[in-house]
Amino acid sequence: MKTTTATQVTHYEIQKKRRESLLEEWAGYHKTIIKRSDVVMVDSPSRRTRRGVYAGWDGDRPTKNLDASVHEVAPGTTTTIHRHSWDAIMFIESGSGWTEIDGQRIEWRPWDTLHLPSWAWHRHGNDGDKPAVFHTWSVQPMLEQFGVALLEEGGDTPVEELPKRPRQVEAIAGDDPYARRTQRLARQSEGSDSARLITRFDDVRGLVTKRGARSLFMVDKSIGYHTAGLSAVMHELAPGLYQSRHRHGGEAWLYVISGRGHSEIDGVSYPWEAGDLIVVDHWEMHQHFNDDTEKTARLVRVHNFDALYDMMRILLAPTNLFEELPTLDAPDLSNVVWPDHLAGRPEA
Repeated sequence: MKTTTATQVTHYEIQKKRRESLLEEWAGYHKTIIKRSDVVMVDSPSRRTRRGVYAGWDGDRPTKNLDASVHEVAPGTTTTIHRHSWDAIMFIESGSGWTEIDGQRIEWRPWDTLHLPSWAWHRHGNDGDKPAVFHTWSVQPMLEQFGVALLEEGGDTPVEELPKRPRQVEAIAGDDPYARRTQRLARQSEGSDSARLITRFDDVRGLVTKRGARSLFMVDKSIGYHTAGLSAVMHELAPGLYQSRHRHGGEAWLYVISGRGHSEIDGVSYPWEAGDLIVVDHWEMHQHFNDDTEKTARLVRVHNFDALYDMMRILLAPTNLFEELPTLDAPDLSNVVWPDHLAGRPEA
């Protein structure tokens, strides 16, 4: 059967219109500040949790790179077990509990941070007498865009009876193209089995940065994690002070743990308080301010720079995708007396 294409419009007009309509559509989805009060908690009976979506398709706030959710596990509850092809960062807000990752049980309490590797079976439990609340940030939307976002449910099946995590190919000796591919992929997966899974807040200490904050890594490859590009840092802004201005090609999400302040993004001021999510879109000049003159403000910044951003840098070179002022406009922090890093942390 012969098929003849009868299109009367050239590929140029079709693609140009498609690109323009996509940008217009996504500009309408963007929201800089997502208030905690606007996040609706919904029962998820199949998982035995309650969940609210800050940003992501599941909460009718579509995104293309990251998503953000808040979860609540009731006292005396163990969730079902599942796994997925994307990895995620998990930050504990309140309460205490545990997460089982491929059969390894990890106890957690407020402000601890965990990494959920891709294809790792995991479930959560709360043996306490009050709800446990935690946040997750993942790259599920990006994998869905590529058609490889896969989710698998295990119900209450014991983890030892579930399929093992997919393993990377064994390196094949040789110098032919296929052998070299197996060698490269095998190197990338080295250390994943023994990679770090939790940062306990009791054990961390912040360092003052040139940008004007006390900061500490929560999840990053530099401290032993093996993520697919996700990274999380806690920034603490001094009373009444701020970070220096900068902008970058990849988006950054900041969850406000404590305090109140505002962010100036492309010249517009956006107020925020504890529980809000700040979404800094790509290539927006931005700066975060602590409006409380007596207490510090803490924010967890999450991004996917080591994957998406590095790819963008190469694809868009020689465009500079990270820009700061020639002289950083950071405040002088030499006389700041920082509180104990555990100050303000909720009781488990």
